[in-house]
Amino acid sequence: MTIRVTDSYLSSILLGDLNRSLGHMLEQQRMAGSMRRVNDFADDPRAVSTIQRYNSLIASNSEYLTNVTRSRIMVDGTDVALNNISEVLADVRVIALRESSAIATEQSQETSVIEVDNLVNRLMDVLNTSIEGNYLFSGRQLSTQPFTRSGNTVIYQGDREDITARTGPNTSMTLNIHGDVLLGTQSSTLGGTVDMAPRIDGTTPLTALNLGEGWHPGRISLTGGNGNTYQVDLSGAVTVNDLITTVNAATAGQITLSIQADGSGLELAGTGPLVVGEIDEGRTAASLGLNGVSDGNSYMGRDIRPMATAATNLADIQSLAGHLPLGVMNINWQGADHAVDFSAATTLGDLQTTLNGAIPGMTIQIQGSGISLVGGSPEAFTVTNADATNTASVLGIEGAGSPVRLFGMLEDLKTGLDTGDKDAIRGVMTELSHIEDTVYQLIMKNGGRQTDLDWAEGILMQRDERLKANLSLEYDADVAQVAADLKQAEASYQASLLVTSKLYSANLIQFLR
Repeated sequence: MTIRVTDSYLSSILLGDLNRSLGHMLEQQRMAGSMRRVNDFADDPRAVSTIQRYNSLIASNSEYLTNVTRSRIMVDGTDVALNNISEVLADVRVIALRESSAIATEQSQETSVIEVDNLVNRLMDVLNTSIEGNYLFSGRQLSTQPFTRSGNTVIYQGDREDITARTGPNTSMTLNIHGDVLLGTQSSTLGGTVDMAPRIDGTTPLTALNLGEGWHPGRISLTGGNGNTYQVDLSGAVTVNDLITTVNAATAGQITLSIQADGSGLELAGTGPLVVGEIDEGRTAASLGLNGVSDGNSYMGRDIRPMATAATNLADIQSLAGHLPLGVMNINWQGADHAVDFSAATTLGDLQTTLNGAIPGMTIQIQGSGISLVGGSPEAFTVTNADATNTASVLGIEGAGSPVRLFGMLEDLKTGLDTGDKDAIRGVMTELSHIEDTVYQLIMKNGGRQTDLDWAEGILMQRDERLKANLSLEYDADVAQVAADLKQAEASYQASLLVTSKLYSANLIQFLR
């Protein structure tokens, strides 16, 4: 059976094959140009939904990474501010220790008032720190300055709301610290007002003098009213008795050294006026409280007592003389009255042990030359005398304990400096310690947030890489495969053109014949 194939039919077959070859080549060229396997929905309808899902996940992950970056700005700024606050409090501690010690003078206390004022202003600047116009310590009231002064009172104007940020699909993080936490702590404190530094005696180590600051070994010069000058080398002395022995031997008894009757310092006696000086620009005499000139035949040195410790005997504390043994005091705390009997106590450590046993959660802290009561919660408490021994008054802890106050503490310190009240200055030390503890806790808390942000950023970066790799498998073209397919498509198209041109050429010649 003969079948006739017309030229028209043959032409349509050739043109169709040519167009298909051209279309395949153009598709490969587009893939090679965009390096994408899927350029529109028609390329791979199944892959389109997967690609859209990966694009959505990558966009969300990018938002989380942006949140982490923005969050780090606030957290890092808070860390700098808290460390600045810690430095200010360290400066306050230096002032309080210096001006409550025996070396403080009226002039130094007047100068310290100015220093404290400057530190208050510095604290205000730090607490009102803003980043990009947002205040760090004002809660969610980012545009409101958190702290403002009204006379001698500092007022907190922010709120206690948390600022949170999404740092992952199922995680969020609190970024801010409320400023009012710096106006109090989670404890209540009653600072003692009685000097608990023990008297010095012959066995007192020289390294313990001056509230634990020690002394400067070296030589001193002693000059009597008769004109005799003695150079005394004290560098080998270890105890107060060593000093006494060395001085008395060096002067052959012309100028004698002894301990003052109240045990607070040293005393020189001889034909006056007595002159005590340094040799080779040393600081030995000053560290022993003896640098100067006497008005008569005796020179009464300044207070150089050691600091109080748990081992300090109550009998060695001058302020307790005539009040031992102690008795009972009453503490009202958390809605209950507690009678605390100190009658068996012989050391400051015994006071701590007795109180801890009578009232769990309340402690006696010993710092420098004072003691204080600290309750383990911010609830206020009161301490009163319970018998004729007036124990609470004798120990200087009669009164009310309350949560510590940052600016209130500084005002108390200024008042103590203004009036020259060393007991009041010492009373500030405990409150200062608790504020420092609060700041250290906040620094650690904020440091944990910085660590969490580092961890979140690492996880998000890994997730971003994984999502983009999965998207690439669906979306991107295989370079080697595209190059090979494009070469093949070009060859196929060229072959189709060649065949078509030859067939059309042959038909035209036949037609002309």
